[in-house]
Amino acid sequence: MNTPTFPKFETLTARGLIMDAPTFPRTDTLTARALMRLVTGQQFTHRDFQNETASYRLSGYIEQLRNRHNWPIETTEETAPTKDKVGRNATYGRYSIEPDVLKGLHLMMGERLTLFIHAVQRFEQGGNHA
Repeated sequence: MNTPTFPKFETLTARGLIMDAPTFPRTDTLTARALMRLVTGQQFTHRDFQNETASYRLSGYIEQLRNRHNWPIETTEETAPTKDKVGRNATYGRYSIEPDVLKGLHLMMGERLTLFIHAVQRFEQGGNHA
């Protein structure tokens, strides 16, 4: 497989904080598929991701992106009724990258981020299998 490589940055300034620069996962992984959605401005829940990818492990991929790859992913808690006959509500997370942070990432990473997005999109379309 011919997976593009994406150089690391030394630092990234987001909201006035210096943090380790984000790194990219391999483009043929579910972690990359989650990241591609985030860096294209999508906000999504586990159910949204499961419906698109048939994966039950979104929280694990988000954890990898945050802790191994240093991506500034936000979680907004939401609550909704379930079909449970006792009237239970479910609390779940909606994942996103804040719009101002996302804009800064695109400005700083430029073509590297665009190449990553296109590589994951090609993979999802079946054009780059291992």
